[in-house]
Amino acid sequence: MPLERAEGLILRLHDFSESSKVVTLYTREFGKIRALAKGGKRLRSPFESALDLLAHIRIVLVHKSGGALHLLTEATQASRFSGLRDTLDGLNGGYLVAELLGDWTEENDPHPRLLDEALTTLTRLAKGGVGGDGARAALARFESVLLWELGYRPELERCIGCARRALNGPLAFGFGQGGIMCTPCRQQQRGWRELTDGTWRIVRELTRQAGGAEEGDGPLAGCDSATRRQVARWLGEYLSWIRGRRPRLMGWQET
Repeated sequence: MPLERAEGLILRLHDFSESSKVVTLYTREFGKIRALAKGGKRLRSPFESALDLLAHIRIVLVHKSGGALHLLTEATQASRFSGLRDTLDGLNGGYLVAELLGDWTEENDPHPRLLDEALTTLTRLAKGGVGGDGARAALARFESVLLWELGYRPELERCIGCARRALNGPLAFGFGQGGIMCTPCRQQQRGWRELTDGTWRIVRELTRQAGGAEEGDGPLAGCDSATRRQVARWLGEYLSWIRGRRPRLMGWQET
């Protein structure tokens, strides 16, 4: 079988035997894959010290079909984001990125932009002294792009029920409907949360930016801590509604 080269981010590591590991990666070329690293637990191996959680690596592998484990033959480190371990918020944020990529994506379904956004987010989280607000802003951007790329873009421009753009009064987001609702339209619906005008404007702008190439905090740059927590809470509830369960590492953003 021919050898393939790829670039990816390590999401999970599992012991396979006394000397080998199974590595789950999100790659630019193939999307999420699982590969067997024979001898990956030995001090001397073809993988040097590259097999580490949240490591950005370049690999050579035998790409197999039919759902079989691919065979990892070489791995070299591109980035390790060692600064993630300097703060609890940075480390939890990094683990959340890995959890979302691992749980939300399908094997062999590449979205190169998701890898780019994950690496950018980890770079920001790894900067020394990143605090809760900075981590929330970085993760809100990543979560918005994840929703956009995987086809769950929320409707925030007009009411999902009556399609009116002139939205007056308290607004609510219908998680089951995937969009904003005016007061009359939400009366017969369940599973919605009221949004303040400020939160609605920020999540709307985040969604607009997720569809483009703009980077950075964007609308979150000038927000106070309370508003950032409200945005994080909305994103967490929407992600949880879609998947049917809450991401394990989501809660710390809302505190």
